[in-house]
Amino acid sequence: MAEILVELSRREKEANIKPDADIDIYMKLSILAMITMTLFLRTEMHRNSVDDGVIYAGALFFSLVAVMFNGLAELSMTVTKLPVFYKQRNLLFFPPWTYTLPSWILKIPITCVEVVVWVFMTYYVIGYDPNVGRLFKQWLLLLLINQMASGLFRFIAGVGRSMTIASTFGSFALVMLFSLGGFVLSRDDIKKWWMWGYWISPLMYGQNAIVVNEFLGKSWRHVLPNSTEPLGVAVLKSRGFFTEPR
Repeated sequence: MAEILVELSRREKEANIKPDADIDIYMKLSILAMITMTLFLRTEMHRNSVDDGVIYAGALFFSLVAVMFNGLAELSMTVTKLPVFYKQRNLLFFPPWTYTLPSWILKIPITCVEVVVWVFMTYYVIGYDPNVGRLFKQWLLLLLINQMASGLFRFIAGVGRSMTIASTFGSFALVMLFSLGGFVLSRDDIKKWWMWGYWISPLMYGQNAIVVNEFLGKSWRHVLPNSTEPLGVAVLKSRGFFTEPR
């Protein structure tokens, strides 16, 4: 069986056969979701301490990162399309919005399916709060994060105009988003002169929203011994997240 797969892969490369970009994303996302499910399996995930809650927060952060990296594909696709865009603009064929808006609108259904695949494969297997309302809230939050990432990388590609410059700025943007998103560095650990980056980071708002959605759920409302507040609130405070929906 392995020899057949190797030979099939070799022939596909020789014939320059590549899978459709959208189908390829679904396949990669499904494989990544299965790996995530085994890494954060609910039978090994507990709700007995703040440290257990931080592991759940890590799983939520990983979900945000996985969905954000799907938007990175827009970088190369936008750079490839730029010559056509500038040709139409310079020759006054069509106004710019007729080129940009349709690509954004047509991407929304694809994004919806991508996020559905991720959320419905991982939510109950990881063991998040068993509330269908919170499940759909998580789906909506990841959908908005994906749209934000797609728009950000389209903007970077439009400003850079070449793959080299766009990739450099795209990598820098990812580092800034992750560093100032509120998980890698908690709000309490960010220096005062970098707080402006924390407040303008879209990942920060997504991270806070998705952890508040989870840790204010019913399964996190029990109070630990020697404590006066619910476990979910204690987890949020330990990482500098908001403790109420805003």
